[in-house]
Amino acid sequence: MNTFFETLGEVEDRVQLLIERLNYQRSENQALRLEIEQLKRTLLVKEEALGISQKKLNEAKRGASDEGNPLDKTDVENKIDRLVKEIQSCIDTLD
Repeated sequence: MNTFFETLGEVEDRVQLLIERLNYQRSENQALRLEIEQLKRTLLVKEEALGISQKKLNEAKRGASDEGNPLDKTDVENKIDRLVKEIQSCIDTLD
């Protein structure tokens, strides 16, 4: 009869331990769910900011291609001038 109560006590201890673990896991699960929700909100904010930035970038690219950048035009003109001089030098060498 004594071993019965010992076994019963051990089972009760194990059940109590399992209940404690279950409660801990539930609280941990709740904390993780809250963290996931916060991360989802953060992701939405960052996706919105990214969309705005991409829109601004596309507008800037369109504006630059429509109007042209004066610095780019000057650079292109200088490169063309250099190439023309090189070609002229080659022609002079052939003559």
